[in-house]
Amino acid sequence: MTERRDIGWRLENWARVVADDARRPASSQTGAICDRMRKAAEGTAPTSIDRRQVDEADAWLIERTMPQLPLNHRLMLWWCYIRMAQPEVVCRKMGIPHRPATEFVEKFRAAQAAIEALLEREGVNQ
Repeated sequence: MTERRDIGWRLENWARVVADDARRPASSQTGAICDRMRKAAEGTAPTSIDRRQVDEADAWLIERTMPQLPLNHRLMLWWCYIRMAQPEVVCRKMGIPHRPATEFVEKFRAAQAAIEALLEREGVNQ
C-alpha cells in the first residue's frame, strides 16, 4: 500500500493539472485525451520533468470530489491553488478579515482538511 500523500502536495498537483487542462483547446475531456494521444503518437507530447511528475489520476479524483465541498472551502482552494493569490487578496475576495493572520490560516487549513476528509471517506486516499 502506498504511503499517504500530503494534502498540500496533492492540491498543488490538482491545480497544475486543472490549470493546464483549462488552457488546452479541447471541447471535452475526451477531446483532451485524444489530443494528448495524438501528440504522443507524433512525438510532440510534453516531456518536461514537471509534466512527468504530475499525477493526473489523483488530480482528477480531487476535481471530481470538489463539488461536494461547501462553497467557501471550494473558493478558498481555488483562490489559493489555481489562482495562486496572495492571502490579502484571498481575504478581500472572500470577505475574511486579513488581520490577525490566523483567520486566513484557520480557514485555509479547514478547506484542506475538508477535501482530505471527503477523499478519505470516498476511499481515494493515496
